[in-house]
Order: sequence, then C-alpha cells, then structure tokens
Amino acid sequence: MNGCGLIFAILLAVSTAMASDLDSLLDRLREDYSSNVPPEESLKIVEDLHSDGTWSGPKYHEKGHTPIEHLKKTRTLAESYAYACAGPTANSECLKIKEAAIRSLLFWFSREEDFVNDNWWMNEVGVPRELAPIALLLWDELPDSLRTKIIRCFPELPSRNGVNRTWISELVVIRGILERRDSLIYDGLKNIESTMLVTSREGHQKDHSFFMHGNLLYNGGYGKMALSIGAKWASFCRGTVYAFNQETLDAMSALALHGNRWMMWKGMVDPMVLGREISRKDDNKNAGGYVYIIRNLESVDSSRAEDYSLWKKEIKGENFLSGCHYFERGELMVCRSDDYYISLKMSSRKTVGSESINRENRKGFWLGAGVLSVYRHPDDFKDIYPLWDWSMLPGITCYDKSEQKEKRVTNESRFVGGLSEGNIGVATMIVDRSGIFAKKTWVFINGTVVALGADISSRIDSPIRTTLDQRLLSTDFSLESVPAVGDSLESLMVLHNGIGYRSLDGQTFKVKVENREGNWSEIGTTKFVEHGKIFSLWIDHGILPQKAKYAYLMEVGAKTGHLTSGHKECILVLQNDPVGQIIYDAANHIVCGTMFRAASFKFNQQAFFFDVPCVFIFREDGGFLKDLLKKDLVFEK
Repeated sequence: MNGCGLIFAILLAVSTAMASDLDSLLDRLREDYSSNVPPEESLKIVEDLHSDGTWSGPKYHEKGHTPIEHLKKTRTLAESYAYACAGPTANSECLKIKEAAIRSLLFWFSREEDFVNDNWWMNEVGVPRELAPIALLLWDELPDSLRTKIIRCFPELPSRNGVNRTWISELVVIRGILERRDSLIYDGLKNIESTMLVTSREGHQKDHSFFMHGNLLYNGGYGKMALSIGAKWASFCRGTVYAFNQETLDAMSALALHGNRWMMWKGMVDPMVLGREISRKDDNKNAGGYVYIIRNLESVDSSRAEDYSLWKKEIKGENFLSGCHYFERGELMVCRSDDYYISLKMSSRKTVGSESINRENRKGFWLGAGVLSVYRHPDDFKDIYPLWDWSMLPGITCYDKSEQKEKRVTNESRFVGGLSEGNIGVATMIVDRSGIFAKKTWVFINGTVVALGADISSRIDSPIRTTLDQRLLSTDFSLESVPAVGDSLESLMVLHNGIGYRSLDGQTFKVKVENREGNWSEIGTTKFVEHGKIFSLWIDHGILPQKAKYAYLMEVGAKTGHLTSGHKECILVLQNDPVGQIIYDAANHIVCGTMFRAASFKFNQQAFFFDVPCVFIFREDGGFLKDLLKKDLVFEK
C-alpha cells in the first residue's frame, strides 16, 4: 500500500470510529430520555388534542409568556412512542401518538413568534431543553420541514457563564448530534467540561461551593444542575473519542463530594444553599435527585466508588460525614454528626446574601445575615417557610422587616470568616446593613453552639432583636420558669425538641408559641396553604440600642435538668465586646473566638497579642494555651 493509500485507510478508520462513537452517544442519550410512559396515558393526551394541534390547558395568548406546557405534553407523547412503539411492535395506537406529536409540533412552529418570553432563559434554554428529547426520540419519524425548524432552535456556539453556559453548551452538543457535526459536539462538550472546573467567576469555587447570580451560594440549585449535566455527559461519553479528561472528572468529584455532599444530611438538602428556590415547595430540598448524579459519577470515577456508595446511603437516612467544615468562599459553616446537622449562612460585601427574581423569595431580605439552622431530624424545618416570620430567622439580629424589593441584597462589611478543625468551628461576621450594626461570633463544639453578639447598634426606630430559633413546635417543651409577659413568656433556660438554650449573660429569652397559616404564594409562585404551630425564641434589645450584646448557648441532645446541673460552668465567656469575642470550654479544653482588631487578651497568666483581626482556636493543657490555629481576617478595601 502506498503512502496515500495508507493515509486514506487511517482517515477512513478514524471516521468510522467517530461515526460509531456518535451512534453510541445517540443511543445513550435516547435511552436516558426514554421514559416508561404507558400508551394509555399518552392516548388520553391524544384524545385531548384539538384538531388545530392545541390543548385546553396551556395559555397560548398571554403576551410575554411561553406555553411550555404544550411542549411538555408533546414530550410525553415522544417518550411513550419511543418506549412502546419502537420497531415491529408499532400499531394503530402508536400511529395516533406519532401523528398527535407531529400535529402539536406543526402548531408550535406556526406560532412560535407569539411565544417569545420576557425572560431570556425560557427562549434560549427552556424551549430547546423541552424540544431536545422530542427531537431525539422522534427524529426518524419527523418530516424534513420540522427537522429544519427544530434544528434552528439550537445554538451553534456556547455562551454566557456558570450553569447558563452549561445549559447552552449541552444544547450545542445536541444540535451537533442531530446534524452529525463533530465540531459542534466537541465544542459543546469542551465547554461543559470548562464549567466543571474551579473558577473565580460564577460557578465552581475553590472551596467547592457554587456561585450564581453574582457570588450567591447556590450548590443545591444551580450547582446541582451543573453537576447533573456534567455527570450525565461524562457518563454518555465514557469509552468514546468524546470522553472527559481526568482534570474534569476530578473537579466534578470534588464539587460533588466535598461541596454538595457536605450540604445535605440524611436525605435533606440544606435550604440555605438553594438561593431563591427556598420559596418553592419541596423543590430540591429532598436529596433523592442526587441518585441520578451519583450513578453517572460512579460510571466514570471508580476510584471513589466507596464515597459514592456511602453518599447514596446518606440520602436514604444514614450519616457517614462528621465534623465541622468552613466554606471560605461560600461563607458557610457546616457542623454535623449522626445526631445533628448545623449550618450557619453568612454573607459579606464579597458575596450576595439573598436574591429575589421572578416573584420568588420575596421575603428573604435577611438571608445571609447569619442564619443558624440546627437540625435533630431531617424534617425539622419541612414546609415551614410560608409560616415563618422572615424577620425572625434563626440566628439573625434585625428589626421587623422581611420584604425584599431589591433583586439582590448583601452586607456592607467585608468582615466575615471562619475556621474549622475536626468537630470544632469558629465563625464570625460584622453585620452592617439597612441601619443595623453588630459584631457576631459563633463557636461550634461537638453539637454545642455558643453565640456571642456585641456592639449591636441601630438607626432604625423599631425594636431590635436577636432570634435564637423559630421552628415547628415539638411536644417536648419546657422552661426554667414561666412568668407571663404580654403574649410571650420569659426564661433563662429553654428545652425544646431535644435542643437546650441557655443564657450566658443573664439576659432572659422571650418565648412564644402560636398557630399560623401561610401560603407559599406569599413568598414564591407556588400556591399551597400550610398550617402549623411555631415555636419562637428571641432576645429583645429594645428600640435604637447602642452597643447592646448577648451571649447564649444551644446544645443539641440536651435533656431535662442537664442545663441546670453545672454544665453552664463548662462554658465561660472570657470577652464579648467590640474588640473581641472569646470563650473557654473547660470540658473540651478549648479557648477560641474572634479578634476584630489588633489587640491582646490574657488567659490565666498568659498574654497573647494578635497583630491583625482573626479567628482562632487554642488548646488548653494544664492551664496553659498551646497549638494555636489561626485564620487572619484582612480584607482588601
């Protein structure tokens, strides 16, 4: 064989291999999109289809609105046809399903100019994402005229950032598959891979938190979607010329195992990492949706098989992750064990505390102001959100305001930070927003949270309070004493749902239990009424406080009498003022806290000087402090 013949043979072999790999990709994609929708279900949809190709439900004449429900019904027809009507099994019922799907598509494209949405996402992503399974499952049955119109809906170039780029890149790949254009497939896959890698922009951060919409923590929403798409295509492409590289697989694994996995517990996804999706009933708050992601990751990452196996067990209610983990970029602290899950969501000027878009999360004004969520059971806060007083989120210091009119809100201060080691965590923030100023520190030690606040000042002529908790009432509820004070009670100690609350500075807590009713439509777009008894616990700082403070602890697993049995002496507040917030845990031999500026403090006869603001942890041995672990908190102006 001469040189030209050899080159031709090589090119032919490569071309044949690529065609074979493309067919494998198409088969895997069709299998993924296929759903076991029984023909009888589709036939009901067929019966409801009007002669002009419309259904009664979708809103076809609403300006600026896309009747996406129309395409969802068409997708069901396509899934049913692919499941029950492939090959020689096709019959008259199958013919009806196919004809109905084609008729609905013909109507759609005859009116598509009327269905342009006011939201870019629906036009560029939402509609093509619904068309994709329809096209892939019915492609061989569609007339050329429809194929041409469908192809036109898919982009040829990736664009935008973060998970929006992931979505659009996926659509580029699908167009490449439909047109059998390898250049599009490669370009789309390359860009999907790029969105899995660590970035300083929107997307996967170096601490494995995930940002969208201007540095807003979103692991459970957009981060989950990015992982879902990335893991899916990594699995589809395995063993082909399109296979993902190892760097991408490692990045996806890190985001999944060291990011999202930490932010869920026993089947519950922490609502504080859902962004505005916290206002959607049940949406993404259940970890079951991660099983699909894990299955795809397992298929391409056998080296971490044990971690994925344990994660699946956690989704079913077990726990194999314990300790405290501080996400520096995400400004989130998580402490967890088999007995509890605790998270603290903070935000500085560097991040976004909360967003309200598309009428969702309309009361999330104080999210990111130091929300402390303590779980003993995965369903402790299930469906509480329409019942919440959103100006009394657990952990925050604020006044009676919750409506979020701005698209995004955040803190004016850059001072937010944390440190974690084993079962110990320290987190701190300066709250400086909307007329409130406060210096706050939280210390986490083996299921106990010590919360300190100082320099609390306000310019708002309204009562200022620090909320310890606001949760669904449990039958387990007791107080140290129960003197009536208006419509609330006061106490220095409270025990509720196995969580003990104790004042460390003599200030009494206000306690209130009330029946509430709320509709999800008050905070989002879902319409559903919830009812429940709500337990609220707070400290009142009065109107226009200046340099007020608080100190309290919360203990998970506390029992009646435990908080009065001398346990209080184990936690000593060494300092709680504008300069520093420091505690000593005698039982665990720990001294830790925050210095807000260069300053010194003494412990016994030892003096320590910190030349910059920091959070720190000391070990105490025989009355002496050693083994300093410190994180400097110096921020660019």
